Amino acid sequence: MKDKIFLSILIIFILLMGTLLIFTTKSYGASDLIPTASDNIQISVKSKSSLVAVDSGYMRVFYDSVNKYIGVEYYDDNFNILSKRKIDMELSVWGGFYAGKDAYYIVVGQTNKDEDDTAEVIRVIKYDKNWNRLGASKITRNEDPYTEVRFPFDYGSVEMTEVNGNLYIVTGHQGYYDSSVGQGHQGFLMIKVDENTLEGEIVDADLWHSFSQYIDYKDSNLYVLEQSEGSGITKLSKYDESTLKNSSITVLEYGGDRSSTWASECYASVDGIVLSENNILTIGTSIDQTQYDNVTSDTAHNIYLTITPMNNFSTDATTVKWLTNYADEGQCFTGLQITKINDNRFMVLWEEFETSQEMIDNDTLSANILHYIFIDGEGNKISQEYTAGATISDCQPIVNGSKIVYYASSDNMVDFYTIDVNTGALNKVIYRVAGENATWNLDDEGTLTISGTGDITIDAEPKYRYPISSTQKVFGVGLSDNTWQNVRDLVKKIDIQEGITSIPDKEFGQFNNLREVNLPTTMKTIGNEAFTYCDRLSEIVILDNITSIGEDAFFAGYYNPSTGENINYITIYTTEGSYAAQWAEQNNASYVTITKGDINQDRKVTLYDAFVMLRYVIFETTLTEAQQYIMDYNNDGEVGLYDAFQFLRQVILS
Repeated sequence: MKDKIFLSILIIFILLMGTLLIFTTKSYGASDLIPTASDNIQISVKSKSSLVAVDSGYMRVFYDSVNKYIGVEYYDDNFNILSKRKIDMELSVWGGFYAGKDAYYIVVGQTNKDEDDTAEVIRVIKYDKNWNRLGASKITRNEDPYTEVRFPFDYGSVEMTEVNGNLYIVTGHQGYYDSSVGQGHQGFLMIKVDENTLEGEIVDADLWHSFSQYIDYKDSNLYVLEQSEGSGITKLSKYDESTLKNSSITVLEYGGDRSSTWASECYASVDGIVLSENNILTIGTSIDQTQYDNVTSDTAHNIYLTITPMNNFSTDATTVKWLTNYADEGQCFTGLQITKINDNRFMVLWEEFETSQEMIDNDTLSANILHYIFIDGEGNKISQEYTAGATISDCQPIVNGSKIVYYASSDNMVDFYTIDVNTGALNKVIYRVAGENATWNLDDEGTLTISGTGDITIDAEPKYRYPISSTQKVFGVGLSDNTWQNVRDLVKKIDIQEGITSIPDKEFGQFNNLREVNLPTTMKTIGNEAFTYCDRLSEIVILDNITSIGEDAFFAGYYNPSTGENINYITIYTTEGSYAAQWAEQNNASYVTITKGDINQDRKVTLYDAFVMLRYVIFETTLTEAQQYIMDYNNDGEVGLYDAFQFLRQVILS
């Protein structure tokens, strides 16, 4: 009698409240268009990313080194993404991108281990402004022995400028194999391409250890900056554009013995060239070179600026100014850039290596300290030193009206920065990216929500974010934590929503405070070591739709002392005979077989289970993850009246 009364009450409740839910449908759909997170904060001398001002706002061009394609994305003036496309790589080695006046240029290359003098080692591809391919220039060796190329762009930048219908490219290269040293010698390479005919050739080259090359143009002269390790100097060259006759000067001399055929440490970097009204300005970082023989891994680096008058192109006329005076042990930088605003105003931008602060706005790129100052055409400081919670990248800042603009991207963020050229005020627009069509967010309660469609594609491997000074590389400094490092300890719950299909290897490792994970019905695979060392994650519901779980997916660091086997310290709630149950049996994990409606796990669906269900629906009491799954009949991630109706049918029919 009591059973009938209870069921009658439940039926009436469902009929009164559930009408609106009967015809409710569920759809995942494609998420809104979002940027592609392609890492450009692992800085090297060769840039992988650019930002260009276009009529509609901005164009972002980047080389995705993981998936081997060139990405092109368009944004409006407020950095709302408008469209995106991919361009296939024509050769295997990325070189660079240049936005010319009337066309775009992509430079790529390929290795020449066979040392074929006729081989195409570099290709310069021309596109119109709608990315229609117009043709290409194929670069091969000429009669100059220094133009031999075994590896293009080797230890070099790929920087470009266009002058009088010609595109000039400066870079590095490795020559043919020398058995006496066990490899080829590295050196400088300069290419000229006729933009109309696309005829191209190497016009200057050496094998004298050239690291980092930059180029600019003014008043019929090309100015080329490079780090000439073989000469032991930061080297500045002037070329007559019509004849390409050149002369070179020293703007900063390094210490140490340069007699070895092997590269010697410079303890310096070369990072850019700009032209003011009257001077050539170059920038880099260096130790005090008079202390070269006493250098250690703790020797401080500082930013130097060289100023060479255009009307007196000589070493004697060149002055060196130090923009910083750090003395702390180990002080160095992870990036340095100089941007021309006009002939008498420039911005210098840098980030201190391994300096961090508290994350702002759930922006994993904000836990760094960015520095910038303004200087004039004589190299004098004309502003205070500004700081901001932001990250430098290999994207060279551009000037658009009264704003300096650039972007930075890790594997889970894309941030666009604007700096006012007059006040120095910095603003940003951020995207939290979890995949090609997926986003993430972290709330104040510690819930990390991933939503959208498709795979999670965040690379959670540790990265080597090197400083730009070679000192730190020698002593092995540079390993940073993974992409989630600033979020990881804040996360208590991971809620992956419907539409997401996979978790990659090592994605959520060492989330030390993680206690709960919700997986959607669309999830298919969980990668190797996906939740390793998550000591507080003791249980998880894995649905029937998951067909692949990687090795040590839930390994918490414990071993069986008798067998040495890893112990996956977790209880998996799953259905009988599921893939998850089989995986648990094979991988030393415990599991509990669950049945829809059996809330108290006594292998029966009874009125007690009905009471718990009704209490939750009416009063929204707290459920465990396993209870949530057991009561969620339609697998939409929520327990509601539709689930109560299905539960009632099960009780009546059982």
